[in-house]
Amino acid sequence: MLNKKGSSGQIEFLHEDRRLKLVVQKDNTNEMSQTKDVKALSGGERSFTTLSLLLALGESLETPFRVMDEFDVFLDPVSRKIALDTMVSDRKAYF
Repeated sequence: MLNKKGSSGQIEFLHEDRRLKLVVQKDNTNEMSQTKDVKALSGGERSFTTLSLLLALGESLETPFRVMDEFDVFLDPVSRKIALDTMVSDRKAYF
């Protein structure tokens, strides 16, 4: 879902520390926009990144439904549309 907004991300598993490390690049064309500190993201960027991660993890879980409460509170209209369109199209593909 991050790709639909021109962004990218990856997860690094730090097994010894038992942590996940998120790396987010806000603009695919600019490596300087990469951050490893999600606290440096705006509220909307953090919400969109979190939602992208949850949807990606959900694909592996194969659950028939997911419940999310107020996931779009901090999203701007463009991000909200991308998120909703992605969730609707993913569910249509599931059924």
